[in-house]
Amino acid sequence: MASSVLESINEEVTCPICQQLMTEPVSADCGHTFCKPCITARHEATQHEQGESHCPVCRDVYQFENLRPSYLVVNMVEKLRELTLSTKADHCDLHGEKLLLFCKDDGKVICCLCEHSQQHHDHKVVLMEEAVEEYQEKLHQVLEKLTKDEKECEKWKTHIKQERTSWKARKYTF
Repeated sequence: MASSVLESINEEVTCPICQQLMTEPVSADCGHTFCKPCITARHEATQHEQGESHCPVCRDVYQFENLRPSYLVVNMVEKLRELTLSTKADHCDLHGEKLLLFCKDDGKVICCLCEHSQQHHDHKVVLMEEAVEEYQEKLHQVLEKLTKDEKECEKWKTHIKQERTSWKARKYTF
């Protein structure tokens, strides 16, 4: 259901001239929307007297000067691009499947099909959530050690500062 809605939205924001997601969408008097660069190039190539052009979709006459930005389409294209990028980020580049597993041997997030491939055969594979918990625990331990080391360094800095002050005081007393 969701994919058919996305396909429908994708069709609505695809330029009928270049067949790509619209850039700088503008609408003609007839209501059809195009990329501004596409409709401008088409207008210049087929310009008729008094700036009249025909809509590439319905063939109605429109005034090029009356093209107006379509902010709704701009927003839809932007949201669709964001959704596409976020969807690609959590899907396998190779198989298109959702990334649910973590291969400990390779240190990579993989899909179920990758797990059964020759590349990850006999590798230690766990659910991504388990790997996250494990690595969060390791990170927490390292952070605790670094915090402890930082405190120790601060003690040493204070000690060295006191020693310097002491040596300077002795130097001036001789």
